[in-house]
Amino acid sequence: MAGKAASRTPRPVREQAERLAAARDELDARQVERRKREDEGFARYAAADLDAEKVTKERDAALADLDRQRERVHAAAEAKLADIEDRQRDVLAELNRGARNAEDLATLFGLPLKRVRTLLRAAKAATPGQRDTAPQSGGQPPAATAQPGSNAEQDSWTTAGGAETVAS
Repeated sequence: MAGKAASRTPRPVREQAERLAAARDELDARQVERRKREDEGFARYAAADLDAEKVTKERDAALADLDRQRERVHAAAEAKLADIEDRQRDVLAELNRGARNAEDLATLFGLPLKRVRTLLRAAKAATPGQRDTAPQSGGQPPAATAQPGSNAEQDSWTTAGGAETVAS
């Protein structure tokens, strides 16, 4: 019987081993619970990440639509403004042909002289030859002071009545 007693673990050791095994089991159970909570957290995070991607795509699509709409509105406004500028240019050119020089027109309309000259040049370029056919005061055609194609012709001409007309 001496062999049986020697192979038998003493009671205090067995009790300590059982306490350690129970502590280990409790730690394992906590770890399993923690892993389960982590897995649930990972799933919630992944779902939130997909939601964020969806919202980002929706935002980008909406902003792209707004950019396209902005471009359409901008283009439409630019076309309308160009049309209005053409009308203003035509009025300035008409007044210019009627003996108002660029300085007078700039003063009358509160525009920079450079702008008035640019508009008058554009009017002249848009309607070549109109200057020669426009009715003048006294019914006389204009007498140009410069030769066609010269730089002086681009800057000014004098009507038969002596009024200088500036087109640049």
